[in-house]
Amino acid sequence: MSSFIRSRVRIAAMMVALVGFSGLASGQDRAAVLKERQDTMKEQGKDLKNVKAYLDGKGELAPAKSSATNLTKTTNKIPDLFPRGTEGPNPTGDYAAKPAIWTDWNKFLDAQKTAVAKANALVVALNGGDKGAVQAAYADLGKNGCGACHTTFREKIEK
Repeated sequence: MSSFIRSRVRIAAMMVALVGFSGLASGQDRAAVLKERQDTMKEQGKDLKNVKAYLDGKGELAPAKSSATNLTKTTNKIPDLFPRGTEGPNPTGDYAAKPAIWTDWNKFLDAQKTAVAKANALVVALNGGDKGAVQAAYADLGKNGCGACHTTFREKIEK
């Protein structure tokens, strides 16, 4: 075999190896994204529970404010948690991201922006100190922020 052919064979073998490694890396990246996504959603759930505890008289105002502020941060990063190629069930297999996230990306972004606005409104209400306003903002975030996005873009996996 000529040296030219041998060098071509080596290059081809290296390219095959690189493609194989990049597939492995993207698989690892996908798993990391799915875990971060689920962890973020669980964090949001804890934040909402802190606000609910305040509303129910079982928690203090300061942690509720901190949790609501954190909700604004986590809702802002939602688009980054859904890159293409991360369809399918979450790590615990309870829920799956619907394909509509990627086929109707602009609608998904609109839902995320609505959730951000609702989370910001909750912060404003908590800073205002009127529990009635906090209750209204909390309910609005749950129904028209988180709930609206989950209804459209998330499905429960029946086991």
